[in-house]
Amino acid sequence: MKLVSLRPALASFYILLGLIVAAVGLPLYRQYMAPELELTVFYALILAFLLWLLFDFLLTRQRPEKIEIEREHEKSISLNVEQTIKILVKNLADRPIQLKLIDDTPADWRQLSPILNVKLAAGEQKTQLYKIKASRRGAFKIKHCYLRFGSKLGLWQVTWQYKLTSQVNVFPDFSAISETAGLNASLNLADAGLKKLNKRGTGMDFNQLRDYREGDSIRQIDWAATGRFNKPISREYQEEKNQNVTVLLDSGKRMCVQDDDLSYFDHALNALILLSYTALKTGDQLSFMSFGEQTRWLSNIKGGKNVSQVLNHFFDLYPDTSASDYLAAAQTLMQKQHKRSLVLLVTCLRDEDFSDLLEACKLLQQKHLVAVISITEPVYQTIAAEPVESFEQALSYSAASLLEQNIKKQLSLLQHQGVICFQVDTGALSARVVNTYLSVKKSGSL
Repeated sequence: MKLVSLRPALASFYILLGLIVAAVGLPLYRQYMAPELELTVFYALILAFLLWLLFDFLLTRQRPEKIEIEREHEKSISLNVEQTIKILVKNLADRPIQLKLIDDTPADWRQLSPILNVKLAAGEQKTQLYKIKASRRGAFKIKHCYLRFGSKLGLWQVTWQYKLTSQVNVFPDFSAISETAGLNASLNLADAGLKKLNKRGTGMDFNQLRDYREGDSIRQIDWAATGRFNKPISREYQEEKNQNVTVLLDSGKRMCVQDDDLSYFDHALNALILLSYTALKTGDQLSFMSFGEQTRWLSNIKGGKNVSQVLNHFFDLYPDTSASDYLAAAQTLMQKQHKRSLVLLVTCLRDEDFSDLLEACKLLQQKHLVAVISITEPVYQTIAAEPVESFEQALSYSAASLLEQNIKKQLSLLQHQGVICFQVDTGALSARVVNTYLSVKKSGSL
């Protein structure tokens, strides 16, 4: 417990103001109206007040109020989602206390109702609630709680710092796991540059035998079982499991761009979480690699219950100011991932990136199926939507159109090379990443 501040209470200012007025007014009153008036009593009052102020100061400085504080909250919370924190305050003093409480939350958090006013009788305990919204991912500590209350004689306001440390981990918003709208593997494979394969039993795992249904292929009929049961019996297959999916996540400067409350990188992490849940539930094996100034590698995650491993590995990762080196990232991934995988590269592409990206994709395609998903920057659409009324606006419009056309042309070249390519805005990123994965499985390309 530490004394932070000690300042005169409002009552002290009122008393002092009254004494100042009396000190000015009484001598004048004595001079003109009552020469026989003695001021000894007044000076005694001033001295008594100063002694009272000093005694209360010494008493308050040395003896903090007897108060117990506890904090209750979730250990893991979601980014930009309101959370409630409980503060339990118990008055152990033998007198009523009225205090103000401020919790020392991190600077990156938005705190609603930050100052809590609490009035406690002797021995009483109360629970106070306030809401926070974390605007930054990572591991945080709430270290202190500040209490401000009046001194015992009421002449001072004292603030004490109580050490009350608790750990809070802020993760990407994982509520999307329960919101599977739009995940139906309905991706247009031709538009993505992916050729759909007609399966003839290969690349699929046998699941069970069942009665023949109208619409079943003749190749599905199990003739031995049909003869044994004397009725048509079909084989039922399930999509192949234990396939490998690897996410290559750009953590360079392009992903620092803010889109509303979240950066491109945060949107990509949200998509990564939903992909993790989907792929692990499907029975596939996941690996992740971020590339920028630092490389983080998480390999061979399997099983739906292990989504938390993905969250714990990336929740405190932020994009840096480095330029994205796609070729170096591809070389690193080739050294780490030896099994054939669907490699999903999530980034934000610009015209000057494609020469490096083309070489990276060629290298990855030696072993893997490659998909490039680029976040669309809204600046091009914004400029295109504005009316052209000046020469400068015409130049901006022409430059934006040219850049956008070049990006589309380069993506088309990548598609001709056999790379699955998309541009997508942040609102549709999660669904597009997951649908790309589901469509690849459905096509049998992996």
